[in-house]
Amino acid sequence: MVGVYANKLTEALKGATPLVVLLWGEDAGAIKQAAASVKTAVAAQTGLDLADPFATETFSLSDVLNEPSRLGDAAMTLSFTANHRLITVGGISGTERADDIKALSELIQEVLALPLQGVTLLLPVPAHLDKKHALVKAIESHPKGLAVRFFADSTRDLEGFISTELTRHGAQATREAISLLAAGLGADREIARRELEKLVIYAGDETPITADHVRASLCGATPSGVFLLSEAIIAQNPAHIERQLSHLLEQGEDLNGAFMLTLGELKKLSHAKALRAQGEADDAILSQCGKGMVPPAAKQVFLQAVSRYPANRLAQVPERAVEALQLARSGLLPAEHVLARALLGFGV
Repeated sequence: MVGVYANKLTEALKGATPLVVLLWGEDAGAIKQAAASVKTAVAAQTGLDLADPFATETFSLSDVLNEPSRLGDAAMTLSFTANHRLITVGGISGTERADDIKALSELIQEVLALPLQGVTLLLPVPAHLDKKHALVKAIESHPKGLAVRFFADSTRDLEGFISTELTRHGAQATREAISLLAAGLGADREIARRELEKLVIYAGDETPITADHVRASLCGATPSGVFLLSEAIIAQNPAHIERQLSHLLEQGEDLNGAFMLTLGELKKLSHAKALRAQGEADDAILSQCGKGMVPPAAKQVFLQAVSRYPANRLAQVPERAVEALQLARSGLLPAEHVLARALLGFGV
């Protein structure tokens, strides 16, 4: 079988029951939801009972790495109660060491070389892989393999998702609030749904939901220091950046949220520079960049950044961000230190 994108998963599962299904890409939440759909589809096709411990088995990454033979033995074992088995390697979050994912890839390729029948291997692997990875190639080239790629939402897609979810709850939000949510929630839609539910409850009868509601409601998921750090980076204030980074690290906060929020703000800054080069007025720039309803002082800081932040530095942000994320996920250095250094570099 060949690789498909997420929107073709349902169609792909209508054919022959796959021997192995790899779910990979940036959207961890969508991958988790898709794994549940795959299990349901395999159960419907084969008649296996998902609650039957003899028909289903789940291993963690550490399980299969500590005892590599377990996965192959399980795949070759016939069920006492069903004519098909479903084996899942679960719990992969995207923060694992690159060497562990490489070892998993090699193990899966060894298992696929076995004379397997009446079994489906399910592999949800967010964040680690790319289209050239050996595991992706192995499953795409396998006659009974299905590899499904999940892209992270673009800003427009995520904002549309947020608006749809809020409407489902009977709520409305300002443009600034939606923009702030898109920057702060990240790509995991399962987490995003929970945070939006919390936001609607927090806002209560107050309508529309504003940026102030968002900042207050998301403080449990996105610490206030993250927003302050992003503002300091935009303003190129090294002392403030170091202070906020130190505070977040001392509190044990994950810097991934701060990193993604900052990238979103730098993207807005780049867009604002382009608008100014086209002769747009400041009010129009603020409106189009989601800053039309922020406090006057925040507007001034953003407009100053439009003037002062070097265009050549902004042009380098995407490449530097990819390099930082790859290094953070490689396991060669502590991820928090890599991201902290990158964030500081964006603001000096």
